[in-house]
Amino acid sequence: MVGLLECPLRAITGMPCPMCGMTRSFIHLAHGDISGAFSYHPLFWVIILLVLLYFISLKKACAQQVLKNKYWWLSIAGLFICVYFIRMMTLFPDKAPLDFNFNAFLPKLWQIFTT
Repeated sequence: MVGLLECPLRAITGMPCPMCGMTRSFIHLAHGDISGAFSYHPLFWVIILLVLLYFISLKKACAQQVLKNKYWWLSIAGLFICVYFIRMMTLFPDKAPLDFNFNAFLPKLWQIFTT
């Protein structure tokens, strides 16, 4: 997408990462397009929740405990991984934001060595 920084993993490998689409999701959210935000990354709200929880944790000990809990973070990571695999199965390799980048470094290198 022109005008946005590309994910480093996608720029090198051509493969999207579990966070691909998050920037476009927040751009749509900033414009009031909630359905567009969900379409680019359905877990954008988790990032908002984490930021809010962080600011609450500055004042409340119970929120600090949540942020220190390794199972909380494992759950968040598991959620992102599950959604990533679902999105890869339904969107990859042709639908943004999980489209394959044929202009990435490794695919270009592969073309050089195989032609």
